[in-house]
Amino acid sequence: MKWFLDLTTRGKLFVGFGLMIVFLAAAIATAYTGITTIQASQKTLYQRDFANAVDLLNLRTDENGVRAALLNMMLVTKRSDQELRHEEIKRRSKEVAEVTQHLLARNRNDPRLVGKLEELKALREAFAQTRDSQIIPLVYDGKSDQAIAIVLGPQEERYFRIRAIAQELGDAALERARA
Repeated sequence: MKWFLDLTTRGKLFVGFGLMIVFLAAAIATAYTGITTIQASQKTLYQRDFANAVDLLNLRTDENGVRAALLNMMLVTKRSDQELRHEEIKRRSKEVAEVTQHLLARNRNDPRLVGKLEELKALREAFAQTRDSQIIPLVYDGKSDQAIAIVLGPQEERYFRIRAIAQELGDAALERARA
């Protein structure tokens, strides 16, 4: 420590300010590292977890819309009204398929999530196939009673299973976003 006492005032000032600059550089480096880590975490949160939660919410909304349009289609008797509901079903079904593909692409590295999404996709395809090949033709033929029997039978089970999976995945995505 004697070497410091032997320094001139000018030297002591250089050492003191030099140490302050070194400490300032260390603080800047630490802050920069922290900020980049937070930015990466925020990017992951926004691009994956938050996007998953929003997509799953949109999926549930569109699924509910498809079901409501199908039930409305069975209630109306005018062909033009039925065709209008059918167009809404097609539009919302297309949106559901796109959202499902986005979810699968975004989460391809998460095997648990991909497994649930594949199950959701398979149920969705079975639901859409039955709707398009059986229910809608019956509605157009004026056989609403038979269509209702299908809608309230196997279709209802599929619908509730699709909703349960989407709800489970959405809750998990929100939980990951909160964490």
